[in-house]
Formats: sequence, C-alpha cells, structure tokens
Amino acid sequence: KVPNIGDFVSLESHVICNLCAYCRTGRGHICQNTRLIGVDRDGGFAEYIAIDAQNAWVNPPDMPVEIAVLQENFGNAVHTAFATDVTAKKVLVTGCGPVGIMTIAVARAAAARSIYATDVSPYRLDLAKKMGADLALNAIKENVVEQILAATDGEGVDILLEMSGAPSAIEQGFALLKTGGEAALLGVAPGPFTFDWNHHIVFKAARVYGISGRKLWETWYQSRGLVRSGAVDLRPVVTHRFQLEDFEKAFAT
Repeated sequence: KVPNIGDFVSLESHVICNLCAYCRTGRGHICQNTRLIGVDRDGGFAEYIAIDAQNAWVNPPDMPVEIAVLQENFGNAVHTAFATDVTAKKVLVTGCGPVGIMTIAVARAAAARSIYATDVSPYRLDLAKKMGADLALNAIKENVVEQILAATDGEGVDILLEMSGAPSAIEQGFALLKTGGEAALLGVAPGPFTFDWNHHIVFKAARVYGISGRKLWETWYQSRGLVRSGAVDLRPVVTHRFQLEDFEKAFAT
C-alpha cells in the first residue's frame, strides 16, 4: 500500500537501490548498494525522518505503538525461523535477546515439536519459557549439551537458530545439531574464532543459512500475518517504556 499523509507507518531501515541484480531477482535484502538508516545515514533516533515511500510500512490505525516499532526487529526473527521448516522439528535457539525471544515465539507458532533455548541471563531465560521454550538453560551454569542430549534421547536437535554471535554458543549449538540438520545464523560474532568446520558441518552434512535483515517484502507480510492473527503475541517483549530523548537510558536498562 502506498502511504498517504496521516498514515501510521513503521520503517524498514534498509534503503535498497532496486536496480542491482539482487534487487531485480527478488533478493533486495542483500542489495549491494544498501544504505542503512542509523549506520550509513543519520536518523535512527530522530523525531522526524524523510524516507523513501517504499520504506514506509502502513499499519492498521489501531495497532499499539509499541508493537508497531517492534516489527522490523520481529522481521529478523521471522526471517531466521522461516529459513527452514521448523514444523514438528526439535529446535534450539541460542541467544535470548529480544530477537531471540521473538524467534522462539515464531517457532512455537509454526508448531515446532520442541524448543530449547540458551542464554546467560536468568531474566531472559524466564521470558524464553513464557514465549514458548520447553527448556531454557543457562549456558554458563548448566551443561547445555548434556541436558539437551538427554531431552532429545541422545539425538540432538533438527534445527539450530543462532541469535547470539557468541563463539561458545555457536560451538554448543553445532555440537547439538544432529547429522543432516539445518542451521540459520543471525548472530554476529565479535571477530574471527576457531571452529571445527569438518566435524560440525561437512561430516554432518549440515545445511547452514546466513540471515541478513528481512526479505523485502515477504518477511513483512509474514510478520503482519503472525501478529494480526494472534499467532504471536509480542507484548511480553515490551518490558519498559521511555521518552525518545531517554534512548541512552533505555539501552542501559
């Protein structure tokens, strides 16, 4: 829908060229000429911003503001979870930040057989269980590999959704991925690290997907369907509310 004056909109922060081979073949999310708002140009925390009409996603007038602003990040969760078919599968989500938490909710809505979650924050692990995780484990205090292998009768998981970028979590996740399993990786590692490629991927015949942003605009339509149908409730993800000028305080909370 073309936005009109007065419409209530959300923002897609990836401004693409629509001219390169990726854009012209339906892969605009990996456009090589992408300009990212808040990175390549200012405006991520501006009260007002001028954007291309194509980057404005028109919302229903009655959508709560706190849900509207979550949609772009929710799209990361949807893109990651839907990179594979999680239905009736055993799924591991490593990293329970906001996007990881929402990924759990998407996997639950998509009828995953069982969902396991890992993090180092007790608060986030508790929220993970509320959003649909069957088992949430502290990656520092508990033996994650041992407990998930026990829960899966020694088989491991069918699908790994890696949301943390932490090398230790990546190692644990692939250790638990069964032979022939699939992994979708959204988390960004802090830098190069040692990883047993042969053992974890080649000899397991694993399929690995790198996730970048949201598919434009397929992921947005999927996200809208999940929210408006009630299949996913994002309200538990919103824990605090701040004025725009207090964004630094919000990050520190």
